[in-house]
Amino acid sequence: KTQLVKSLEEMVEGKLKLHIGEGCKFCDETGYKGRTGIFEVMGLNEEVRALILQKSSTEIIQKAASKAGMTTMKHDGLQKILSGITTVDEIARVIDL
Repeated sequence: KTQLVKSLEEMVEGKLKLHIGEGCKFCDETGYKGRTGIFEVMGLNEEVRALILQKSSTEIIQKAASKAGMTTMKHDGLQKILSGITTVDEIARVIDL
């Protein structure tokens, strides 16, 4: 199993249903039509703001932001897989895991 599939299984406690693009005349037999973004959102609280102003390392800022509820691209992608918006293959193609 890939790390991405293991992360998905952890999120849904083993009850995993994945979608696979099949293809049709509307998508040129690719299984995909259009684009859906995956996003990373980091809110600024006082701790994160202070770390940025102190020019702290990226790792320290990321840890504080995650603790404050930051949504990572990986997490957003996993949510979209579980919602059936996209597939594991598409997320794995655009995110280093």
